[in-house]
Amino acid sequence: MLAAVMLWGLSWLASCTDNSDNPCGGGMDYSTSLFVATDRHEAGRGNNLTAMLARAVAGSGIRPQTVLLGGDYVGGRGDMTPEFTIKDLYDEVYAIVDPLNTRVMMTYGSHDDNCTEGYNAFYSGPRRCDGYYTYGICYVQMVFDTDSATTAAIRYYQEHADEQNDTIRPPRPEQGDSIAPPPPPGGGGAPKQMGYNGIDQTDRYGISAESATRSFTQWVSTIADSDPIVVMSHVPLHANRGDNVGAMTWYEALTAAAQTHDVLVLWGHNHTLEEHGDSLDQYSYLLTAGDSIDVQGDSITGIVRCPLNFTYANAGYLKLGRASVITFTDNDANGHYDRMELRRYSLDADDTDCQFGLTDKSNPYVITLSRNGQKIK
Repeated sequence: MLAAVMLWGLSWLASCTDNSDNPCGGGMDYSTSLFVATDRHEAGRGNNLTAMLARAVAGSGIRPQTVLLGGDYVGGRGDMTPEFTIKDLYDEVYAIVDPLNTRVMMTYGSHDDNCTEGYNAFYSGPRRCDGYYTYGICYVQMVFDTDSATTAAIRYYQEHADEQNDTIRPPRPEQGDSIAPPPPPGGGGAPKQMGYNGIDQTDRYGISAESATRSFTQWVSTIADSDPIVVMSHVPLHANRGDNVGAMTWYEALTAAAQTHDVLVLWGHNHTLEEHGDSLDQYSYLLTAGDSIDVQGDSITGIVRCPLNFTYANAGYLKLGRASVITFTDNDANGHYDRMELRRYSLDADDTDCQFGLTDKSNPYVITLSRNGQKIK
């Protein structure tokens, strides 16, 4: 019996490699689920990761095959980048789900610099899962629009390391937890003189939106059109805090990918604004093909209203007691998923979210997949 269980676990792990064929199919109503959330922020007792995962499992009646977390696992006003071990997060996840049958992936946020395992503990780029792909975008790949801007920020930090307290002031309270300062008036890009020392500057898929989208686009061209793509970016695409000047470059790459794939883009990061009573982000909690979005651009582009041909959703802020479960279902047993359900959960069982933020999208929300990137009406 033990040997059979171990063999099953190894077979499941093999299905989540980077380049395997589509593993679903061969049965009626085959489904697979992933748990998604961002912004844990609290280490040890007091954080909501285990509790939210337990809540989602109890609410859905299923145990997700994938857990995808979107950065900022620790850090707050008292200590923005405390030391932590990634093992603690695995322990919290595996307190609820089976480690042999659950894949855990964690992208990097700006508060995660002092992970004792270093940047190798985090995930970016593509991963093949159960008939779909995930794709991780790290912090630096959305905050900076070009490699030269990132390189300049790294150099500035290195040259002024001894002056950091004087030359690089911390973000204003309304700007939350971003390392990058807000853009100048007019909705443009970040000031030239800013420092950056995040450990994701070593990411192999790129150090800004420029190089990272090039990697993304090259990868998309290698996979089958029928495969859905779930993208996790800690920093959102939409304009609000002015600290995501790579967003327009990513919007263009994601829009191109969505011409041939069903794409879901997940985001977090902006919880500080909500904590201060700003509800603007809740109008972007779930946007679908045909909706429009205000995308942040650089100092020349500014903010641009753009149409969507992909799904765009807040993953759920763990810090605020929220998370989501994404479920793909193959209804006709042809080996391709037909529908995607997004269901949002609250830590308080009595606090039921009937819709996604201030959108008109009901919770849960079902999207029909078309296998060619265009939603079927």
